[in-house]
Amino acid sequence: MKYDKPLVACVIGAASTITGEVVTRALILLGFGKYSVYQLISLTITINRPTEIIGLIVNCIIGGFIGIAFYYALNIIGRDYLVVKSTAVSLFFWFLSEMIFTATIEGRFIDLRPISDYYVHLLGATAYGTTVGMLFKTYLFNLSIPSKCK
Repeated sequence: MKYDKPLVACVIGAASTITGEVVTRALILLGFGKYSVYQLISLTITINRPTEIIGLIVNCIIGGFIGIAFYYALNIIGRDYLVVKSTAVSLFFWFLSEMIFTATIEGRFIDLRPISDYYVHLLGATAYGTTVGMLFKTYLFNLSIPSKCK
């Protein structure tokens, strides 16, 4: 069976957002932070009304894009230490998205979030990156024989 690896990378990136949501939702239920990752990302669309469904849609689009970008970046950075590299890429995109969100929406359209919210989303991004790395390793690459991405 022949399958399209970039498409699989996109699906892995989109599906892995669920792990980040589970982690952030659990931390919210434990009393840390204010918004889960889906709620926070939905604010980029709704401005001041967090909703999980819109957050799921937007986050899956972004997660799929990150999955494809990471897949093609592996041609340059190599496939070794996949989980570490995918976590680092996830944290980079977390940093970038927090900077954009803080500069454009937070404080203008919604109240400033507590500092614990940043840590909650940092842990969610770490969970996302770890999941992407493990799923790439399992479903895209047979790491016992080193070869180039195709």
